[in-house]
Parts: sequence; structure tokens; C-alpha cells
Amino acid sequence: MFTIDASVYVNALNPDEAGSAESQAFLSHVHQQAIPVFSPTLLLVELAAAVARVFDDPQRGIAYAHSVRQLPGHVWLALDQGLAATALILAAHHRLRGADAVYAAVAQQRGSVLVTLDYQQLTRLPSTLEVVRPAEALAQLAGGRPLFEQPDL
Repeated sequence: MFTIDASVYVNALNPDEAGSAESQAFLSHVHQQAIPVFSPTLLLVELAAAVARVFDDPQRGIAYAHSVRQLPGHVWLALDQGLAATALILAAHHRLRGADAVYAAVAQQRGSVLVTLDYQQLTRLPSTLEVVRPAEALAQLAGGRPLFEQPDL
């Protein structure tokens, strides 16, 4: 079970970014296998905004968010009182931005692994929950064997 930060989805869309291939491979594997993914509904807003900004195309951002909303295996969680309370504690204790704390709260409440490329989540949360990069999550899915091979440079 995973909670996937918006950074992974956005990274997967841009093949010129470092780690894009790993993000693509991880997302593809998770969605093809319908592995449970617990996501805050905030993910949809973040994706629409990021894609619209990156590609200067609001319609593309909206369409992408709608397509992610339809992916198999997703369980969508609204920011209710309980989730907000958990997020505010995580935000304060780990000095996270608000949106980052919401993803952490979802992962903590659901006992899922947080998959992210966000430096603050990766460095500030491991004492509280399992936080990994997409390549590490791929290795977990393969039982320690990498599902994605780095190309020789």
C-alpha cells in the first residue's frame, strides 16, 4: 500500500527531469497491478495546478487530474477533521509545508509507504513513517530486485 506525493506524478510527466523514468515505471507498475494507493483529494488539485503551470495549458492540467482520479486501486481521502488534526501535528513537529503534511497524514493513518521526491518529506519524516523514492518503492515491489534498470551512460 502506498501514498504517492504529487511530485512523483509530475516528475513522471517530464522525461527531461532526473528520475522521470523511475517515476514512470513505478506508477505504471502500481496502476497495472491495481496496488492500493491512498491519496488525499488534494492530489487532484496539486496535479491540475502543476501540469497547467509546467505546460502552460489549464485544460491539460484538468484532464490529467481527471485521468488520475479514474486510476484503479485509488482510495480517495477528503481532508476531514481527523486528517487535518494529524496533518497539523506532523507539519509542526517535522516543519513541513501544509500539503506535504497532508500526504504524510494519509500515509500515517493508513499505514502506507509514502513515495515522494520531496526533499523535506524524505529527510524529515523517516522517524515517523516509511518514506521512499520511486526507485526504492519499485525495489520493494520486486522483493528487493530492481524492477527498473538504470541505462548505462
